[in-house]
Amino acid sequence: MEYKHTPVMIQEAIDHLAIKRGGYYIDCTLGSGAYTEAISAKVGPEGKVVSFDLDEKAIENAKKKKLKNTIFINDNYRNIKKDVHEVLGKDILFDGIVFDLGLSSYQLDDDDRGFSFRSEGPLDMAFGPKSPRSTEEIVNKYSEKELKRIIAQYGEEKEAGKIARAIVKERAFEPITTASQLAQIIIKVKIQKSKKIHPATKTFQALRMETNDELPGLKKALSSAVDLLKDQGRLVLVSFHSLEDRIVKRFFKEKSLKCVCPPSLPVCACGKKQELELITKKPIEPSEREIKDNPRARSAKLRVAQKPDPHGLKNKNKTPKQK
Repeated sequence: MEYKHTPVMIQEAIDHLAIKRGGYYIDCTLGSGAYTEAISAKVGPEGKVVSFDLDEKAIENAKKKKLKNTIFINDNYRNIKKDVHEVLGKDILFDGIVFDLGLSSYQLDDDDRGFSFRSEGPLDMAFGPKSPRSTEEIVNKYSEKELKRIIAQYGEEKEAGKIARAIVKERAFEPITTASQLAQIIIKVKIQKSKKIHPATKTFQALRMETNDELPGLKKALSSAVDLLKDQGRLVLVSFHSLEDRIVKRFFKEKSLKCVCPPSLPVCACGKKQELELITKKPIEPSEREIKDNPRARSAKLRVAQKPDPHGLKNKNKTPKQK
């Protein structure tokens, strides 16, 4: 199966990275390799791109492109700092870091994986063999209370309790081992309000996030990314659901504050250092044309921040205006 994926708002993301010739960049979510390839072309032979992906197939696919200025790392981006230090040393800093948090079309359409509602393959939503837990184990071993919690929290599913009960009831007769088997259980108990969105969408999202420990991993990666950026280095993130976007928004806001003292204090006493400047105060969203061409883009939000210049110099990189 060919590794195909259409990244959302890739041109906007690349533009906001403000790529420099000879610069050093990190693509935290390699996927089909579109970001990595675009950055590689712009930095030239004197530049460097470090690309992460847990999926070995993504790495194998990208290596076929023979990008001489690119290093591929088969690991979770939560380990970005440790891995970069091991490969390039602790003194290397980067001009930009990009995250595309969307699930690739290749993974969604691969019948040998458990991402698709129709898949008869193993119930496997892991991004790679290094994922912390098994989806099948979660579905068949977690208590009803635990299932309800993750489906409600990560899937933002209002009928989490009903779905969790149905899963526990069904698995008592036989183990749930395929995505299609799980999807049918959900279809039987969930009220379908929209024909455009499959009834199992939110539950599958929750199970995928629990399988890969996604939200804690994102928080750790964001913190590490700030440490790896040069002054005026850019951090670009494309998220696809409210939980991810909320984490990014709060992180950017927290790191952009210059002072956290109570308003009653006449002089700042907290000693807080501003770690990021907001480039996009509001998220950039895909155009109507892109959503029409790629419906999976509909929930995407792009946010950009930049490491401050400690000398107060103005950034010379031109940034496209938000529309």
